[in-house]
Amino acid sequence: MRIVKLTSVCQLALVATLSGFMTVSAFAEDAAQPPVPPKGLGPRKDVKPPAAPDAGGQPAAPKVETIATHGLWQIQCSELPPPAAGQPSPGKSCGMTQVVKSDKNENIGMSLIINRVKQGARKQTMMRALVPIGVYLPTGVAMEIDGAALEGRMSFTRCNPRACEGFGEASDTTMKKFMKGQFATFYIYDRPGNGYPLKVALEGFAQGIADLDKM
Repeated sequence: MRIVKLTSVCQLALVATLSGFMTVSAFAEDAAQPPVPPKGLGPRKDVKPPAAPDAGGQPAAPKVETIATHGLWQIQCSELPPPAAGQPSPGKSCGMTQVVKSDKNENIGMSLIINRVKQGARKQTMMRALVPIGVYLPTGVAMEIDGAALEGRMSFTRCNPRACEGFGEASDTTMKKFMKGQFATFYIYDRPGNGYPLKVALEGFAQGIADLDKM
């Protein structure tokens, strides 16, 4: 896993709820009242939902459509914002996602979002992990595939009142391990040495990537 700065990649709209944990939409991050947080991690109780926009205000969040399912992975697409006058239509933004919760504490969850971005003649794989606030940011997100640790980690790029976002680019070597593996385990921490494992099933991963490459 190679860690990179956040760039203008195709974004996926996703809203999902796991027990006491609220993940967020990549387009509309404040769509719902946050639930009661688990101890140590999760949205603050004192966060109030945003006021509804006035008539004629901001447009509604783009509609998200699930177009394929591979194992526990979902391929989701959303219409991109309308272009400026005279510009071509930007079309759709698509990504692959899986939502999981920790066996150590089922109130702690993660949304993993994978995008494929064309850079010249090659495709780059961008991974985003949306996790509860309260994580220990310097540790980042550690990863294993079938019990073997990966060298790199996702670094946290930003937090809002409901979630923190880890981001990184998967190298070709890492991608091969994801393609062949059975499970990937992601670890988030609320303090040094205290990690929460989040297991992601890799069945259907290769098929999902193949779908994204056709889009």
